[in-house]
Amino acid sequence: MNSTKRFQLVPMPEVVFGTGTIAQVGERTAQLGSKALLVTGRGSLRQSGWLDRIVGDLVEHGVAVTVFEGVEPEPSLATVERGREMLREAGCDVVLAVGGGSSLDVGKAIGALANAPGTVADYHQGREITETGLPIIAAPTTSGTGTEVTPNAVLSDHERGVKASIRGDGIIPKVAIVDPQLTLTAPPAATAYSGMDAFVQALEAYTSTGANLVTDGLAAAALVHIGGSLRTAYHDGSDLCAREHVSLGSLLAGMAFASSRLGLVHGLAHPVGAATGEPHGRVCGLLLAHVIEFNMVAACEKYAQAARMLDITADPDDEVAAWQLHRWVVELVEELQIGTTLSELGVTEADLAAMIEPTISSSSSQHNPREVTEPDLWDFLRRML
Repeated sequence: MNSTKRFQLVPMPEVVFGTGTIAQVGERTAQLGSKALLVTGRGSLRQSGWLDRIVGDLVEHGVAVTVFEGVEPEPSLATVERGREMLREAGCDVVLAVGGGSSLDVGKAIGALANAPGTVADYHQGREITETGLPIIAAPTTSGTGTEVTPNAVLSDHERGVKASIRGDGIIPKVAIVDPQLTLTAPPAATAYSGMDAFVQALEAYTSTGANLVTDGLAAAALVHIGGSLRTAYHDGSDLCAREHVSLGSLLAGMAFASSRLGLVHGLAHPVGAATGEPHGRVCGLLLAHVIEFNMVAACEKYAQAARMLDITADPDDEVAAWQLHRWVVELVEELQIGTTLSELGVTEADLAAMIEPTISSSSSQHNPREVTEPDLWDFLRRML
């Protein structure tokens, strides 16, 4: 038996998964505090009726609730600052984030920086989070980001035109409640974008230079759950079984990449997202087939393994199988109506220069299986236009 390489796993929250588990939110929150800041988006949670049900459960368990509603897609530093101010004014001692990836990221940042000096911008620009924040509970309403189990929160600094993560153990939620029924009301486009984000996370975690035996197992399972059910969830959002599989795959992908890190898709998705304002999952889906082609010389074997796990092919030739995966992704992206070129997102030749440095310096790009050099990246971006 060959020796195994060294690796390190980041801490994980307590995970509660399964249909109906959101019923535990009041009890779980009451175990961590008595005054909750409930962070959510611009109205979908309220419109679905889940906001009233969750608030009612919290109150029933003796938790006072302050609702911070209105988190926007691709959330800004200013939104986090407003949340910190509301939390302090209300004297909250626990943060409950319920919503898509943006709401969860904002809630995590508010909780982690609750007792921190300085501004959110300080930490977005690299200041280390040394203070102990408040306990955080995360409950996703989309299946995509995996942020309910990761040590980072992705935020946008609109003044500097930068989209990046703040990172630290204090950002990891204490409890993640993943209830697939919360995703049933997600519309087709949101299902497609978040689902592609999760699939990309699984594949990049699997091919990352930081991958190990543990993350490989998580990522492989994630690929199978998402790849086998995303189409069904997209075409029939009421199919709870499909929603359960995609939710589980998203969770497993988050567990994998939290330790293995990602790759060029995510390294490039942040500057593209900052430049265009397009949903992160759409950008990831659009980039994926192009990045697979770029990485083929370095990750052919693992792409081939992924293709076989997904039952795309049983061909024993790695190169043939890997290109079958590429074709499958192209067809999936077309079916989900995501797009294939940067120009479809409004990117022009003049936008490319600003994307080079943040892509190359990104920790995701630095874990890509093929080294990302400036000349190669210029060529890649121009071809994607």
